[in-house]
Amino acid sequence: MFEYCLIVYMTMDSPEYIGHFISCAAANQYVQEHYKDAEYTSCLHEDYIYMPKGFIKKEVYVKNR
Repeated sequence: MFEYCLIVYMTMDSPEYIGHFISCAAANQYVQEHYKDAEYTSCLHEDYIYMPKGFIKKEVYVKNR
């Protein structure tokens, strides 16, 4: 299940929702491949964050190396 939400901050003023992943390890692998220059990243379980009503979940599949 895709339960872990990845947020990337290219600058601390602009958080960007990237998607939902099966684990934070998968999200961190995605960051290493696509967002090496990010100032900060955050991976949290969706049960512990506010998801606005009508939010559309983007599931990102990361292939293991």
